[in-house]
Parts: sequence; structure tokens; C-alpha cells
Amino acid sequence: MAEFSYNNMTHSITQKKPFFANHGLHPKFNLQGVNNVMNFVIKDRVTWLVNIQAQLVSNLEEVQRQYKENVHEHCKDQPNFKVGN
Repeated sequence: MAEFSYNNMTHSITQKKPFFANHGLHPKFNLQGVNNVMNFVIKDRVTWLVNIQAQLVSNLEEVQRQYKENVHEHCKDQPNFKVGN
């Protein structure tokens, strides 16, 4: 249950749900409807998944940029120690 809950919550960095990011769809809540699988045209499905992946990469690059700015803002120069100090 904890894994299902985690995979169905929006991640703060990617702004996507992990299950959605990995599979391109939201998990089904109704176990009775497991046999009723939706049929997608493969070309449309792949294009859709590529777009989601591009969004995730873009979000991660933005977070990395923000993190880098934040780290550089708080970095101090390394002290110049010499042997014997």
C-alpha cells in the first residue's frame, strides 16, 4: 500500500507521478477492470511517452540549475593552509 501511495503522488522535482513517468499512464484503482485494457495506436503512444520524457528531462535540468545556483551562492573560498599550520 505504501508503494502504491508513493507511486501515485506528484514528485516535487519532476512535477509528475513516478508511476506516470515510468509507464505513461495512471494506475487503475478498480481491480475488477484489469481485463479491460485500452488499446492505443503505437505511434501516438510512443510520441506521447517521448513528450512526457522530454518534460521530465526539462524539469530535472531546471532543478539542477537552481541547485547549482544555490550551492554556488553559499560556497566559501577554501582556506590556504600550508604544511605545519
